[in-house]
Order: sequence, then structure tokens, then C-alpha cells
Amino acid sequence: MMSRNVLIFLPNDLDLTGTGYLRGVYKQFEESEAYYITYNKALKSHHQAIGYIGKKITDSKSKKALFFIDNTGSIGLLKDDTNSRTVIKYEYQAFQNSDLIFRNVQVYGKHFNALMEELRKNKNETNCNGKYTFIKMGLLYLIWIVDCIIELIAKMDMVVSCSHTFTYFGESMQNLKWFVESILYEKKLTPKLGNALLAKIVDVICGILLMNCFLHHQHEILYAFQDAVEIIISNLKGLLIYLMGSPIGLKLNHAFNRSLGQFFFYHISLWRLFLHGIQPLFANNFKLIVLPGILGFSFQLAMIADIISIATFHVYCIYVYAARLFNLQLRGIVSLWRLFIGRKYNPLRNRVDSCKYSSNQLSIGTMGFTVLLFLLPTTTMYYAVFSMFRLLILSVTGLLQGMRYLLNALPIYVMCLWIVRSSSIAGTVYITWKSNEDKVVLEARLNLLPLMCTIRKFTPDRVSYTRHNQLSNLFQCALTGRLM
Repeated sequence: MMSRNVLIFLPNDLDLTGTGYLRGVYKQFEESEAYYITYNKALKSHHQAIGYIGKKITDSKSKKALFFIDNTGSIGLLKDDTNSRTVIKYEYQAFQNSDLIFRNVQVYGKHFNALMEELRKNKNETNCNGKYTFIKMGLLYLIWIVDCIIELIAKMDMVVSCSHTFTYFGESMQNLKWFVESILYEKKLTPKLGNALLAKIVDVICGILLMNCFLHHQHEILYAFQDAVEIIISNLKGLLIYLMGSPIGLKLNHAFNRSLGQFFFYHISLWRLFLHGIQPLFANNFKLIVLPGILGFSFQLAMIADIISIATFHVYCIYVYAARLFNLQLRGIVSLWRLFIGRKYNPLRNRVDSCKYSSNQLSIGTMGFTVLLFLLPTTTMYYAVFSMFRLLILSVTGLLQGMRYLLNALPIYVMCLWIVRSSSIAGTVYITWKSNEDKVVLEARLNLLPLMCTIRKFTPDRVSYTRHNQLSNLFQCALTGRLM
């Protein structure tokens, strides 16, 4: 029979002065067998006892014990002792507290995987008590309430998706659900949960401070908002007057240019009347508007994004008109160009087929192509200008979204743990050879990862920066006239 290597995992702070049983498990593998000691003190009795510490061994004790350790640290196996032995002394407290090792046990091999699983089981058994059961019921009830809110938000998706505030509220409910479920599963405050909790506390503190600042300067903010709206409308009208002339010497279709300019002028005037109508409502309910600041600065950023969207809604409408017109003209020109080369798009087979056209069709197609081609520069000018405005607004709202992400992912807690060299964020197993007399003795300890790597590893699971508008997608939309 081929000899197998015997691995004995011992806590590095194992108390050898006591007398009693050692808690752990014994496992057999194809090429080895392993003894995992998962507690650093001797116990009087335990159902998972696999070893014994004492001056001598007796038959009654050997019924439970598979190996024996005397008070000097010498190890003796109670079964066949012909196999080679390797003792791995691991940092008990570090391995027990490390959250990252628990989550990535597969990376470190089957033996450390088995060790970490047993340590986790022991820790969960220790954390379970009557008080936790009462807390668990409360957390489950909270999850049920959050699920109801999430389901309600999902049913109102058409409305919610139009508002940054409502969208962020839905994301916050998802984050809260993840946090509570993680507490139920982990039964402790892990570095990820601590990071999320401390980041939210900082977020709420900043939100309350900013809310108080808004309330103390209410009149100044209202006047500033009113002046900003007037400046935007005035400058936009001036821009339209400039575009209705001959901007940078472009030769545009005068009638079409003037018609578009007057239409956009009328739209801006309507929006100005609307803003003047809601200003008293905005002023009278200012305290109610800034009240969500108690939920955090991130909610205020979402509300600022909504206010920007409302204040620039007329710009968005003009952009939509110009984009639709530009896209329609482009598609018309492409379709009529196929007419000149005897081709036609077949929607049934989703391909371009050959086609014979009559002289009347060619004549009408030529006139349509000419009209669209000569009107295209005028449309392109308006489309290009207001596309730039649209990109600017998207950049500002994207910046606000990035700030919300940073607030939710502030690594304050993890950085503090990294500075104090806490074992709970240790991420690499470092093994050193100690001696080689009658047995091989290895020492396994945990080292910290680099700071940036640690921050990435412990970013809360539900916190992610979603880019709704990729640069490549925006570029394609800008070229084809599709809405951004």
C-alpha cells in the first residue's frame, strides 16, 4: 500500500498547558489525510473531538481521539504512524477573522478550503443564540417590507425611469435588501458591510449639513435658480437668432431655416411660461423639496440632476425635434440613393435587392433626393448645435451619478482596517518552512493585499457604477440621429 502524507493543521496559539480534547475534523484524500484542529484551547468534551492534549493517553480517551499532543508539543498518532507527517501551524485568529479568505477559499487549494469551511462553521455556531433569533425575525420582516417597495417601484418603471431621484431610491432599496440579507447570512459585520454602513453614515451627515445650508440660504438659492433659468433662456434665444442668419458664413435654406428657428422660439417661450408658473410652487414647497437631504447627500445629487433636467427640458425637446428630422432626412437620402442604382431594401428578408423603376418613379425620386439633400445642411446645423448641448447635459448628470457612486463606495472603513493591519482584510496565504527534524513544520500566516486591491475587493456588492451611455454608443447615435 502506497504511503500517504499526513497533514496536521494546528493553531499557532494552541494552549499546550491545558488538558482535554481538541476540536476539529479528520478528512481523507487520495494522496493524503488531514487533521484540522479548529479551536485553540482544550475542551473537556466535544462531539467533534479528534485529538487530545495531556501528559499521557488512556484507552478511554483514545476512543474519541485520533492523535495525541503532550504538553511539550510532541505529536503522536494513535493509528499507523509510518506515513510522513507535515505540521502546518496557521494563524488561528487571522484565519478565523479573514473575510476575504472565506470568500476565495477555492484559490488556496482543497486543504485550506476544508480548514476555512470548518472555521466558518464553528464561528457561525458560536454566533447563534436566542437574541440573534429575535433580531433575525425583525430583519426578515424588514426584507419583506423592502421587497414590497421594490415590487411597487418595478410596476411604476415607466415613471421611475424618467427621474434620477426615483431611480436612485430604487437602487437604495436594492442596496438595503443586500445589506440586510448579508447580515442574516454572515451573522456579523464584515468589511464589505462595514464599508457600506460607514459610507452611508458619511453620506447622511453630509446630506443633513447641506440641507441645513439650503434652509439657511433659501432666498439666495431661489433667486440664483431664477436668474440661471433666465440666463439660459436668453442665451438660447440669442443663439437661435444667430443660427437663423448666416452662421459662420454658411449658405442655408432661408425659408426652412427661418421656419425651424421660429418653431424653436415658440417652444422656448412656452417653456419659459411654464417655469414662471411653477416658481411660486417651488418657493412655497422649498423645505419639502430639500427634506430628502436627511436620506443623504447622494439623494440631493439625484434631485439636482432632476432639477437640471427640468430646467433644460426645452433644450432636450429642440434636440429631439432636430434629431428626428435629421434621422428622417438621412434615411430618405439613403433610400432614394438606392433608387438611382436600381436597388431597394426588402424588409421581409432584411436585405437590399435589385429593382426596376419606371421613369415616373425615377423622376419623383430625383426631386425628393434633391430636396432632402439641399435641406440637410440646415437641419444638420441645428442638430449639431443641440447635440452638443445634449452631450453637455449628459456629462453633468453623468458626473453627478459618479459622485453618487463614490459616496456609496467610500472605502473609509476598509482603509482604517488596512492602516491598523487588521486580519479581517488579509488576502494572501504566506507559508514558511520552520524545521525538518522528525517532521516537516510549516507556518501559514496571512498578509495584506495592496491598498487599491483591497479597496476593489471590499467594494460593496450592490454598489456599481453603471454607465448608461457608452462613448461608442453616443458616437453612433450622434452620426445617425438616434436619440441619446
